[in-house]
Amino acid sequence: LEKLRLPLSRTPDDPRPVVVMTCGIAGSGKSTFSKAIVAQQHPTYERLSVDAMIHAKHGIYGVDYPENMYSEYLEEASDQYERRLIELLDSGEKNIAFDRSLYSKADRDYFKALIERKGARWILVFFRPSSKEVIWDRIQRRRETEINADSALVITRDIFDGYWEGFENPEGEGEVVVDVT
Repeated sequence: LEKLRLPLSRTPDDPRPVVVMTCGIAGSGKSTFSKAIVAQQHPTYERLSVDAMIHAKHGIYGVDYPENMYSEYLEEASDQYERRLIELLDSGEKNIAFDRSLYSKADRDYFKALIERKGARWILVFFRPSSKEVIWDRIQRRRETEINADSALVITRDIFDGYWEGFENPEGEGEVVVDVT
C-alpha cells in the first residue's frame, strides 16, 4: 500500500470523496488491499465488499447456508452494495474502499460514471497477474489456509478457467497497476 503512493486522502485542493476501486480476478489480492486501506492508513474509509455483505447476513458459503442459495444471495448483496455506495457518495462523509472484481470494462465504466456523477473521484487499482498459474496457486493456498467471507466460495479449476477467460484487463482506463507474482 505504501509503495504505491496513491492519493488516498482528500486535500484542500481536492476535497472530493475518494473511491479506491479494486480490479482483478479472484485470488489477486483485492480484499487484502482494501482491508489494508481501511485498517492501516485511512480510518475515513469504509470497505464495500459483496462477499462481506453475504457473510454478514447469511454466513459462510457451504457452511452456514447451502451452496444452491449463493446466486440469490449474490444478487441481493450486489443490490445492497450499490445502495450503500450511493448512500456513502451522497453523504460525502467517507471515502470508500471498493472491493469488487470489476471484471468487465462495462462494469468499470458504469461505476466510474456513477462515482463521478456523485461528485467523487476514483482510483482504479488493477491487480495484474504475472500468470494464470500464479493466481490458481494463490487460490489453492488460500483455500487450504482458511475459509472466511473472502474465500468461502469453492473455486474449481473449471470455474477459475471461466473467470480467467472472461476477465477483461483494463488498458488505458486510468488504472494503477499492481503486478501479482
